[in-house]
Amino acid sequence: MVRSLYAGISGLRNHQVSMDVIGNNIANVNTVGYKSGRVTFEESMAQLLQGASRPAGNAGGTNPLQIGLGMQIGSIDTILNQGNLQTTGQITDLAIEGKAYFAYNNAATGTYYSRNGALQLDGEGYLVSPTNGYRLQGMTAAVDGTFPPGSHVGDLRIPYGEKAPARATTEIRYSCNLDSDSAGLGSITHSNRFITQAESGSLLTSLFDRDGNDLGIQVGDEIIASISGVDSIRIPVTDTTTLTSLAASLQTYLRAQTGSGFITVNATNGNLIVDSSLDPATPINGLQVTSSRPGSNSYVTGAFTFPPSIAGGSSYTVSGLRVPANENTLINNAFDSTGHPLGLEIGDRISINGSVGGENITTLSIPYGDPADATSVYTMGDLVSRIQQAFRLPATDGTIHQNPSVGMNTTNTDDDQLPDGSIVIRGQPERAFSIGSVSITASNSDNDATAPTYFNANLGFEEIQTARNTGIQSTSIVVYDESGDAHTITTTFTHSGQPNEWLWQIATEGGEEILSGNRGRIIFGQDGSPSAFTFDDNSTGFRFDPMNGSNIVSVDLDVGTPGSFRGITQFRSPSTTVARDQDGYPMGKLQEVSIDETGEITGIYTNGVNKAIGRVYVAEFNNPAGLMKMGDSMYAVSNNSGDAVLMRPGVGSASKIKPGALEMSNVELATEFTSMISTQRGFQANARVITTSDQMLQELVQLVR
Repeated sequence: MVRSLYAGISGLRNHQVSMDVIGNNIANVNTVGYKSGRVTFEESMAQLLQGASRPAGNAGGTNPLQIGLGMQIGSIDTILNQGNLQTTGQITDLAIEGKAYFAYNNAATGTYYSRNGALQLDGEGYLVSPTNGYRLQGMTAAVDGTFPPGSHVGDLRIPYGEKAPARATTEIRYSCNLDSDSAGLGSITHSNRFITQAESGSLLTSLFDRDGNDLGIQVGDEIIASISGVDSIRIPVTDTTTLTSLAASLQTYLRAQTGSGFITVNATNGNLIVDSSLDPATPINGLQVTSSRPGSNSYVTGAFTFPPSIAGGSSYTVSGLRVPANENTLINNAFDSTGHPLGLEIGDRISINGSVGGENITTLSIPYGDPADATSVYTMGDLVSRIQQAFRLPATDGTIHQNPSVGMNTTNTDDDQLPDGSIVIRGQPERAFSIGSVSITASNSDNDATAPTYFNANLGFEEIQTARNTGIQSTSIVVYDESGDAHTITTTFTHSGQPNEWLWQIATEGGEEILSGNRGRIIFGQDGSPSAFTFDDNSTGFRFDPMNGSNIVSVDLDVGTPGSFRGITQFRSPSTTVARDQDGYPMGKLQEVSIDETGEITGIYTNGVNKAIGRVYVAEFNNPAGLMKMGDSMYAVSNNSGDAVLMRPGVGSASKIKPGALEMSNVELATEFTSMISTQRGFQANARVITTSDQMLQELVQLVR
């Protein structure tokens, strides 16, 4: 019975220990970073009453007889489950997601470890635990924000008020777009078409009928000729086929089909003459000339109209064929666009009016067809020359094409907007040279004669291109010298007028002295990326003297590279190019800090500079449950925890830092209350063992009465 008393006592004592652990857990339910404890029991020693025996013969063996002498504490374990994270918004509050620990140093007693990351700054700027002032451990960055080889882990300090020295600008980076359609444009205006009588050598592709309708004959077409009862002939049109060559082909065809060698076809003064006068016995019946092109067939047929029969011994002339006028055309031989005579007569005066850049020109009045006046006009070229004189225009339009500033648009040009045979006036690029209000009219000198009505009507001008200034894009940025003084520089990009080429120039706004590299050219490839960036003085960068005692500032200009679109591009889109950023800055003071998941502490300075000022390191252990509790939520290394290994969170360690949050206690009240109930029942049962054993002893003592 004495054994049962001692067994009950051990049960009471050890259940009380369990209750102590439960009470401590519940007391720390709101302690930051607290890890709950757990008690495990184990059986104590057992008294052997009889040993075990082996089986002998046909008899079995016997088990040992043992009586237990109570129970004892097996272990008091620390439960290392991750606690929930509570967001606080306080930048110096840190939580660890993982199994690592913060390391704190006390100069007097050594290094301790904790899951409590509720940090504060002390009077010297060190990050410390607020309960005991122990300093958080990490690596402090060099002045330039780097961690050079040899850097070691120590006390972390936030140097509020620390100055970031000024840095001179060494590079400017440009980005966005320059509009590919930015070349300066000049006014282009034209009159209606002037036409004149065709000639024998006129190309078929330039022919009009007497009413000014374009026959529409094009290279590659076929002119089809036929007479009644025989096969037709197809005459291919090339860029050299003329009326004369058409006449030769028709003559060959008619002679072959009629059997007469006396039929002739020729083009004289632009008229097509079919002549059978030398062979009275051979008529030409049903001659037709058409085109293989549907759109021009009716005009060709109408222009080359023949009677049903050309009798033998006679001829027929196709007249009225026209071609666009040129500068050599006599005005007297010219017609308006619908084939009407212009109506000019000797003595009429032609007035030329208009404006250049919004300013009216002086009216120029010139006579027509007066042999006694050297200023008189006879040809279309004379009129063109007088228009150029009136508007005071240079010989060419100032573009890379070097078009005449005033001229007659010739046949087969590649500008479909300009009618062949029209007078074209081209102004210089830029709005300052825009041509406007063009008015060219002739006054009738003899009211009894034909008025120049058709001449005046044909000189109504239509503008097909409005003057436009050259595309210019400017961007400014502030750069710094070594003393931190600011200097505003402006880069201006101007389209050169050459395709894919821009001029650039840099100007300063203060008293700086530009030394070199302030102008050049940027050329773009067909893909829109810069293919070349050059300096007019063969420099490699922009250099200027700040004129304040600081050293010369040398700046690289980064506009991008071929095939890359991160810099300046040239596409058909509005110009938006800007100087995006530069790498210089003035002096600044540390204003704020931020901490990321890897423990990197970044300083934010008043000059906009961000740089690393330190890194939080965390400690990992082989057996963190073996750490020894030292109070203040601190742990110390024990013989069974293993040594601390300091690593960067999220880099060397799998654990990560969660800034602006704290780890809550991992105590679960439901579990603790349940354990409390079972512990209470165990304590009560052991107490009942003692009282029952006491009663039994009392009965034993009373046997002697």
